[in-house]
Amino acid sequence: METKQVRAGRDTILGYVERASPVDILAELIWNALDAEAMNVETTVAVGAMDAPEEIVVHDDGHGMPHDRVHDLFLTHGESWKRTSGFSPNINRPMHGQLGRGRFLTYGIAERVEWRTVSADVDDTFTETVIHGMRGTPNEFRFDGPRRSTGPTGTTVRMQTRQTPRVASLADDNVHLPLTARLAASLLALPEVKVRYRGQHLTPQTYITRDVDLNLDLDPVILQGKARPRLRVVEWSVDMRSKTLHLCDERGGVVTEHKLGRMPPAPIHWTSYLQWEGFRDPQLMGPADLHVPDIRHGELLAAAQRALGGYLTRRLDEQKGSILAEWKAEGVYPYQGEPRSGAEEVEREIFDIVAVVASQAIGRDVKQKKLSLRLLQEATRAEPSRTNSILNAVLDLTDDEQEVLLDLLERTKLASIVQAGQTIADRSDFLHGLRGLLYADDTKTVFREVDQLHPMLVNEPWVFGDEWGLALSEAGLTRVVRTLMTQRDDVEFASEPVTLPSGKRGRVDMVFSRHLPESERTRHLVVELKRPMRLTMTEFGQINNYASAITGHPEVLGTPHDWDFWLVGTEIDDAVRNQYSDPARPGLTTNNPRYRIWVTTWGQLLDQADRRVQAFRSALELVSTDQTSRRYLQRKHAEFIPPPVALPMTEGSDTMRAEAER
Repeated sequence: METKQVRAGRDTILGYVERASPVDILAELIWNALDAEAMNVETTVAVGAMDAPEEIVVHDDGHGMPHDRVHDLFLTHGESWKRTSGFSPNINRPMHGQLGRGRFLTYGIAERVEWRTVSADVDDTFTETVIHGMRGTPNEFRFDGPRRSTGPTGTTVRMQTRQTPRVASLADDNVHLPLTARLAASLLALPEVKVRYRGQHLTPQTYITRDVDLNLDLDPVILQGKARPRLRVVEWSVDMRSKTLHLCDERGGVVTEHKLGRMPPAPIHWTSYLQWEGFRDPQLMGPADLHVPDIRHGELLAAAQRALGGYLTRRLDEQKGSILAEWKAEGVYPYQGEPRSGAEEVEREIFDIVAVVASQAIGRDVKQKKLSLRLLQEATRAEPSRTNSILNAVLDLTDDEQEVLLDLLERTKLASIVQAGQTIADRSDFLHGLRGLLYADDTKTVFREVDQLHPMLVNEPWVFGDEWGLALSEAGLTRVVRTLMTQRDDVEFASEPVTLPSGKRGRVDMVFSRHLPESERTRHLVVELKRPMRLTMTEFGQINNYASAITGHPEVLGTPHDWDFWLVGTEIDDAVRNQYSDPARPGLTTNNPRYRIWVTTWGQLLDQADRRVQAFRSALELVSTDQTSRRYLQRKHAEFIPPPVALPMTEGSDTMRAEAER
């Protein structure tokens, strides 16, 4: 056994490997088998106890790799012998690969890969060669053989999979659908070939409802002497998750994929294939053209996109006319008569498009259609991009629940109902995530107060109570007094600065205010935040000095203002606990006519906040997990999450623990 290196760096290889989707990688392996003139290709997936793939095997009955060429085939990077050949040597089959990178793509889904290939020699004997590769050293391969074999020819690629969410998707029940669409042009051009994935035959014919050719308005000059291309659009009976444009040779062998711009939202499932012999010509499709084909072939691709856009627009209009006519006849269309204003006319146009696109989720029952379209009308006004999810949820409601929802819609808007539920979900997720950041071992030592904890809470003041409106953040004592005590903008404040007993000027973290009209008094809450740490008499002395300095200032004394000061940390020293003055109110240390001081832990504070949302969370059947909390923190507070850990795991979290182990 010998080990040899590819003339390419590890980062170079893994750089493009990570950009390929798992479906793309499997398609590449199957295309390699078809290029080797295989008639049968079988992909199996061994799923472990956690319902995740542990091993993926792709086996074909092609002609295998000749042992005297294996080194060249594996150690050449960036160029393939297929570029100049174009067709397979024995049966003249159009070949797919041109860049010579298909074997490297396996590292996108595998940690270890074994290629076991058997080829026929001139004397009708067989030779087997085994090649080993590892993701950790993607630019190295170990070669074992050649050795004699009993045949038959073929190649088996055995992959020990990476344990990541992307790879786990290959165990989903419907992965064969996008894989079928990806391979469709090749499979339609090669009806004699049998390809199976996890026991299912990949037969695009089963799902095709319409297969049409579109005319392209082209200047012959741009074809550079080649025959006119064929733009083929296939409509599917199910969602193949493949609304894209594949660039193929004239026989349908896919060469590369072209990213389309925004296309009309027709309510159909489709994939398009631009077939042209020029895409197989190495003079017209070099490596750069495979990556960015619109640089050299921009006019051709622009014409294809125009034709495809026009087709989808026509299909949208066809579907819209028949669907809307049916709804109006059934009396479920939510608008009556003609539009009463230009604004309503625009609203109807938007609704009609969104409703037709989402029509497959509307259902068949008249009552259900009426409710779904009413909700869709409300949802379209709020955020059309999410209407399918909304409809799917509505269709799961019982009759009684639908009646309740209809009654609510008579009294308030759907947007208000959704917003209220979202507020509860967001608050629950934030509490769950913040608790982890403050107490998890891998973040509590690096979670900083000033630039992480503090700015998070500036945007989440409800943690301290729904009644508080955030007035000041990170403010000096003098500014606190001047801002909160001055009720009119035209008052010129000329007081002396507020200083601590030491003579220094202090800064408080947060100040909240609430005016009480019934008593004509104003309450203030001053919060001193501490990063995950034990609160000692040093921190207690600090908050005590702040309280004394602010409330003892001449402009504050004798005014109708009440002051509370909170000191918050993760633990409390016994010496500070000894300052508690009222057993009935844990945490209260000082209670005099001028102010009160409370010392509390983050755990106690978050528990109090959690109890405020508990009843609503139970009614909505909301569950905050590490995953939902992570998404919320990443969405709202990503810049404040401490490195090196993206987000902590909390005790008992199966989801986060599983991801960490991966």
